Amino acid sequence: MRRLPPTGALEAFLATARSGTLRAAAADLNLSPSALSRRIQNLETYVGQPLFERRHHEFQLTPTGERLLVGTEPVFEKLGLLLEELREEKQFKITVGVPPSFATAWLMPRIQHFRTEHPEVELTLDSSGSPMAKLGMSLDAIILFANKNEHQIEMHELRPQRAFAITAPGLVDTRSGLKRALLEQPLLIHRALPEILPNWLKTVGFDTLPSSKIEYYDNGPLLVSAAQNGLGIALVLEDMVNFKSGTSGLVRPFGESAETPYSYFLAIKNASGSKRAIRWFGDWLLNEAASDPRNLMRSTEFV
Repeated sequence: MRRLPPTGALEAFLATARSGTLRAAAADLNLSPSALSRRIQNLETYVGQPLFERRHHEFQLTPTGERLLVGTEPVFEKLGLLLEELREEKQFKITVGVPPSFATAWLMPRIQHFRTEHPEVELTLDSSGSPMAKLGMSLDAIILFANKNEHQIEMHELRPQRAFAITAPGLVDTRSGLKRALLEQPLLIHRALPEILPNWLKTVGFDTLPSSKIEYYDNGPLLVSAAQNGLGIALVLEDMVNFKSGTSGLVRPFGESAETPYSYFLAIKNASGSKRAIRWFGDWLLNEAASDPRNLMRSTEFV
């Protein structure tokens, strides 16, 4: 039988092809970039042609590399399935990337339910960041906050986010109406979530914002804190409030809520974990999310 190149060289090739950068692939395989580079060079020597075009830190597949990727990915996939079937049933391991805020406020209070249903699964949570780059490499699945219009990968929606206005109690007089309130108080919005404002304006019936006083914030907790301290009317997503402790003093003076394209999602791409365990976790997570009622703040009127 003809000798094949070392499996490590093929793994290095697949990891680099998926990530597009040598550094990310090396971190995923727990190798130094130089060691990973040598493995790729050895594979290129074996093939007799370059597999990547080196562009500074990026590695882009050549036509030969594309052919090799198409041919080797399904082979490694089938090999992984076969090896999983041969392993002992107790070795159901998966690693899931999750944002710290989602893990702390929503997932951790429920995770024991999953462990009770599937005690045989060894579940590891990773909140170290860069989930998209690690998906399919060191992470078998990720939970991420995203705009559903901006990602091409297949994602399962977990918690679609509605937007509404919140204030500190007594900041606005609801009898004067929303337009008057916006003329009197600054509107506080999240700089990185630009689609909240137009969706909210459409919901409340405004073609344009009746105030030019806008203040921008870079993260949700800071935005909510600004509202708590009476700095203006804040446009927030529901989980900015649900996932932040100590928000009982806030109110929704006008009771409106607007749909947005923002949500928490589940994305799955097997790295080295058990496919059955990934399926069990995904089914459980989607069921938990479906049974969780919307936690919009209660609308409160005051004068």
